[in-house]
Amino acid sequence: MTYRLDRRFVLRAIGLNLIVAGVSAALAFLLSFVGALAWVFGVLAVMAVLNALRVLGMPPVVARTDANEVRVGGFLTVRPVHVAWSSVEDATTDGGRLFFDRVDGEVLAFPLAYVGGRADELVVDVYHRLNTANGYQRFDPS
Repeated sequence: MTYRLDRRFVLRAIGLNLIVAGVSAALAFLLSFVGALAWVFGVLAVMAVLNALRVLGMPPVVARTDANEVRVGGFLTVRPVHVAWSSVEDATTDGGRLFFDRVDGEVLAFPLAYVGGRADELVVDVYHRLNTANGYQRFDPS
């Protein structure tokens, strides 16, 4: 499954890009009278607007799970980390974060705010995939 960055973070990124575009366009306009490097700021303004549209159209992926591993983090968030399910002892939640207790003793924390309303879905997906990787299944008394 793929989990994308929540819209509240996406809107901040878009706003920052539009501020950069506006300042760059103003500098390009002012420098056009002097004739020095106005095109550089013009190109920067256009690139910032295009990046804002890209982020709006397709927010960055912040978590991805498959049968073999989980990848958390990415563009606009924490550094991406790949963790194989076989190297995860336990997964817990506390204080709005998802913790992965790894076999090597390290703990990986991922803020669930990055996925917004899909946080519960991510937690259930992680538990399901972790159980599948360890060979656990629901007890069926019949």
